[in-house]
Parts: sequence; structure tokens; C-alpha cells
Amino acid sequence: MDGLALSTSYFAGRRLAPAGMAAAVRALGLARVELGYLTRETELEAWEAAAAAEGLAVGSVHAFCPASVAEPFPGPEAYSLAEPDAGRRRAAVGAALRALDCAARFGARAVVMHGGRVRMRRARLLFGSVPYRSRLSEAFAVAGRPDWALVEEERELRAAAAGAWLDALSASLEAVLPRFEEAGVALAFENLPGFEAFPDPAELALLRRRFPSPCLGAWYDVGHGERKARVGDWPQAETLALTGAFTVGAHLHDVRGLEEDHQAPGMGAVDWEALRPLLSRPGLLRVVEPSPSVSEEALRRGIGFLSAFLSEGMGE
Repeated sequence: MDGLALSTSYFAGRRLAPAGMAAAVRALGLARVELGYLTRETELEAWEAAAAAEGLAVGSVHAFCPASVAEPFPGPEAYSLAEPDAGRRRAAVGAALRALDCAARFGARAVVMHGGRVRMRRARLLFGSVPYRSRLSEAFAVAGRPDWALVEEERELRAAAAGAWLDALSASLEAVLPRFEEAGVALAFENLPGFEAFPDPAELALLRRRFPSPCLGAWYDVGHGERKARVGDWPQAETLALTGAFTVGAHLHDVRGLEEDHQAPGMGAVDWEALRPLLSRPGLLRVVEPSPSVSEEALRRGIGFLSAFLSEGMGE
């Protein structure tokens, strides 16, 4: 289906050159890719040739692509535009602009971005505070349902800590958004598993009000949204009510168990029907993002499932 793309992260660990990855995407019946964050800067020229040879379009780029040859451990959180430390934030701004240049080079419509992680703290019994990590998943594993009292407690802890990250990301957006607007490329922040993930839907909606630019968007990751909803960390309807209007793309994968995400679509517990209004929206970038451990056969079935599902929803 022409409307589906495959993330090149699927090929992680397979030691394929861009030509091999492009040919594999075409063999799956797809005509689009998302360049993943493992793409090295030395591979861009080869990707241009491979995409042209296979007739592939690049719809999105996942930051921080391209990865420098000097970066030993490239990843989506190697930098953070929301980092309160000014020096590290300047490095993140530079990396974001390199991702923008990559997107513009390939004619991509969006750069997918992880915002970072809020470092929460809890007051000590007598004085001071200590670092705090969310216990929502742990509580769900014990009770089999969200602990809503804990959700409220942790939202209060997060609200007390998140101000520095909001200010830092605002400063970064002031620096980078004009460049994204000039290029006509969306900077889209992805919903991430984990209560500490930043920005959450309310924070992103606030930033969108602060920066009412069509180039500041949200990216809805289906598997991450499922994981978050299960433990009470931003139910799907609440997330989409706040960010759906400016969501520019989606990562499509399924979830088994509590946290086993990036499975082939249709082979887990995701309620795809509930997502039909979003996923059938014209113009939405739809990227299949399976784990490298998913077999080619399972991926083919997942693509078939999505193609049938989306064709029905879009009247094709």
C-alpha cells in the first residue's frame, strides 16, 4: 500500500547497505520509508541513489538522523531539546537542525523527535528530596489495572519538576522552529512509554498554544500509546483529545503482554478500531515500526492487516 512506510530501524543489526534495505522495502510491497536514527551521515548519498533506484519516497526522518560517524551510540535520546543544561541543549539544537537538513534533502515532511525525560523528585520524610521513578507499570503488574491514586500522585510530582523542561524546550523551539517553517517540515514530538517521558500530551498542547505553528506537531506511536494507556499514563482518548488536531504521523506496531511492543500490527492487543479516526485521516504519515526480531513473514502479515484496515477506513 503506497500510504504505508517502513522504518529503516527494522533492519538494525542486519548489516545491510542502503541498496539492500531499499530493495527489501520494495519486496514488501511498500514505496515509502522513514530514515531511522541509526542512519549514518556517510550513508546519505547511498540512500539517495537507493531511493531513486527503487522508486522510494522518504516521508519522515527520525531524529537524530543522520548520526555522526563520531557518535559511538546513536539513538533518539542522544540529545534533548528540553535539556535544562544550556550546553547540552545547544548540542541538541545543532543535531535537530542537521536532522532538518536531512529531511529537506530527501523531501521528507516531518522530523520525528523524542523530547527527553523529566527528572522527578520526591520529598524526604524529614528534609530535602530524592530521585523518583514512576511505579505505574509495577502497580499494574501487581493489580492488573491502573492505580489511579498513584497516577494522581505522580502527576503532582511531575508538575512540580517539569517547569525547567518546558522552559528549556521553549528556548529550543524559538531557535529551531523558524528554520523548520522556512523548510516547510514539521517537528513532531512522539509519545513515549514511561511517565517521565517529555513532553506529555498536556505539555505538548501547551507548547502548541505558545508556538501556534503548523510546523510544531505531535507524532502518535500506537504501541507506546497502548502501553501508556494500560497503566493509566495518558489514556488514548485523553491523548488524542489534546494532540490529535496537530498530529502529523503515527508509528504502527502492536503490543503483547504489558510491555512487549514493536510487534507486527494485528498480532497483539491494540484496539485498532478505536484508532481508525486518526489512522484513516488523509495526509497522515503512517510508518510501520516493527522490532528487528519480527520475522519477514510476520511483517508481511502485519502490512496486509494494515492495508486492509486502512483501505476499509479510507474507502479504497
